Order: sequence, then structure tokens, then C-alpha cells
Amino acid sequence: MESVIMGSQKIKTTMNIESNLLMEVKEMANAKKITQTEIVNNLLKKGLLLEKQAEKQKATKGNNFLKLAGIVTAEKPFNATEEVKKLRNGEL
Repeated sequence: MESVIMGSQKIKTTMNIESNLLMEVKEMANAKKITQTEIVNNLLKKGLLLEKQAEKQKATKGNNFLKLAGIVTAEKPFNATEEVKKLRNGEL
């Protein structure tokens, strides 16, 4: 992933970009006074980073819950809702 974000090697390519997206890129480039290529590269880097983060989150989604499971133990089953009500009413 770092190579995608930190890489500086440039390759010339041809892509078909939707006209409405290209207009947005042109407007952003003009507003920021940078090239369209810089805008596209920056957006691609951000998009790739977000995609990688989403994949990582998806892969570890259940792990946090599994780490918490078993932290709290009780001698006998209980109704958590009722216990919270008691706690709020100062009964515990």
C-alpha cells in the first residue's frame, strides 16, 4: 500500500473517464491552480487508501467483539436490561 501512495514513477496511459467526472476534475484543478493529472493522482491515492481501509475493517469486523466475549462472567444468567434499570434507579 505504501508503494501506491509514496510511488513517484509515472506511466502515461489512456483512460475513458465519464464526462461529468472530467468536468469536476477540471474545475478542481482550476480552483487549486494545479494540473488535472495531480488532481486525478491525489483522488486515486485517497480512493485506494479508503478502499484498503474498508477491506481491512471488513476483514477484522468481528474480531473486536470476539476479543470482548468472555471478559464479563456471571455465576448464573441474568437479564442485562433489568440490571441496567436497577443501576439507573440506584438499586445496585
